[in-house]
Amino acid sequence: MKSRRFDTEAVLKKILKHDKEGFSSFYERYRGRVYRFIVRQYGTSEYGKAAYYSTWRHLVVAGVSCKTPKELKLSFFQYLGTSVGSLMSAQRIQEQTNYLPKDIEQDENWSLALIEHMKQLGDDQKRYFLFKHEIGISEAAIARTFSVKRKAIESCITAAEETLKSSLHEAGMPQKLSLEKVYRESRVVKPPHSWDKEILDSFDMWVKQADGPVSRPVKQEDPQISDGIAGKWHQLRDQLKSKFSSINRKSSAKQSRDRKLSSSHN
Repeated sequence: MKSRRFDTEAVLKKILKHDKEGFSSFYERYRGRVYRFIVRQYGTSEYGKAAYYSTWRHLVVAGVSCKTPKELKLSFFQYLGTSVGSLMSAQRIQEQTNYLPKDIEQDENWSLALIEHMKQLGDDQKRYFLFKHEIGISEAAIARTFSVKRKAIESCITAAEETLKSSLHEAGMPQKLSLEKVYRESRVVKPPHSWDKEILDSFDMWVKQADGPVSRPVKQEDPQISDGIAGKWHQLRDQLKSKFSSINRKSSAKQSRDRKLSSSHN
C-alpha cells in the first residue's frame, strides 16, 4: 500500500489560518530535519534549544506578513538559515560527544564519524550542506532562498562534500560507501519528547502573539519564565538586548565626552 503524498501547500494554508492540526502535521513532517539541522551546528545546549523553539515560533507568527503558502515556506527556510545563525553566533557552543573520532572510526560507525568530521567545515559549507542533505532542497532552491548565485552554492556544497569524503576515506571508510548513504544513516535522530510537547503546547500562545499579544501583570502563581525551551529563548533574547543596550550606552557616553572635549578646544 502506497503512502499518501504529503501536501505541503495544503498544510501551510492551514497554518496561515492558525489551524493547529495543520501545524502539527507540518511539525511532524519536519521536526527531525529541523532538529538535526540545528543541533549539528549549535548542539543541544540551551542555545540550541532556544534556536529550535524560535524557529517553530517563527512559522506561526510569520503568517501575519505572509499571504501565501509559498511565502510562508520561504520565510521559514530563510529564518532557519539566517536569523537562527545570527542568533547563535553570539553564543556558539561546540559540544563534545561521548566519542572521539578514532573510537567511532574503529567501531566503523561511519555516520557518527561523519557528524564529527562536519565540525571542520566552515559555517556556510555546513549550512548549505545541511540544507541539501538534511532539509532536502536543491542547490537552485537554496540559491533563491538566500539570494545567492547558484554557482556559489554549488561550489560551497561541493567543497564540503569533498572535504568530508576525503576525511572519511583517510580514516578508513570503504570506497564503496557513498557520502549520501552514510549521511542517510545518520538521519534517525529526533528531538526529545519534551521538546516536541513544549512546541505543540506553545502553539496557542504563539497564535495570540501573532494576533497581537495583550500584556498582563505576572501573578505570583505563574511559572517562572526560565522553565523549558521558551524560557531559554527569552533568556537568550534578553541577554542579547542587554548586550546591545550596554553597547549603545557606552557609545552615547563616548560621543558626549567627545563633544565636551571638542567644545573645550574651540
